[in-house]
Amino acid sequence: MFDPEQLLSQYEGKLAEAQARSDAIRENLANMRITERSPDGQITVTVNDAGNLVGLELGQALQRKDSASVAQDIMRTVQAAQSRVATTVQEAMSPLMGADSEAMHLMMDKLRSAQPPPPPQYVPGGGGYGSSEPRLGAIEDDTPPPPPPPQSTRPPQPPRRRPVEDDDDFSNGGFLR
Repeated sequence: MFDPEQLLSQYEGKLAEAQARSDAIRENLANMRITERSPDGQITVTVNDAGNLVGLELGQALQRKDSASVAQDIMRTVQAAQSRVATTVQEAMSPLMGADSEAMHLMMDKLRSAQPPPPPQYVPGGGGYGSSEPRLGAIEDDTPPPPPPPQSTRPPQPPRRRPVEDDDDFSNGGFLR
């Protein structure tokens, strides 16, 4: 026969173990930070486990660059850090969740779909972009919008009146006039 006290004790033990594992996962994610530096070392960004920017450091040499170029370099560096989120989370969570668990696969799918791909010519792991080219490619917002279509020079036509139907009141007008 089964001892109910023993079953309850085993269940409570498993529950306490699951709670401890959940707390460890939550603490690891809350403390996770991914830092990336630009190729020239003048920009350092830090993102959290969700890929949100939580730190930004700019070097003095950036004062001599134009603001559009600096903004572009910042965005590329943030994108590089964000592209490493899923891999970093997977490395940290595998021992706690199991590398091949369904929960791990769901979490990785969600993270990978939410994060951008690495920027062009990016070398993962803090190696930067691998190129000192000042411009890797146009950003969508770099091109001006197309001009509006030409306006017609004809004056607008007056609205057409519908032919009045005979409504048997012999007044040739509406009843609200």
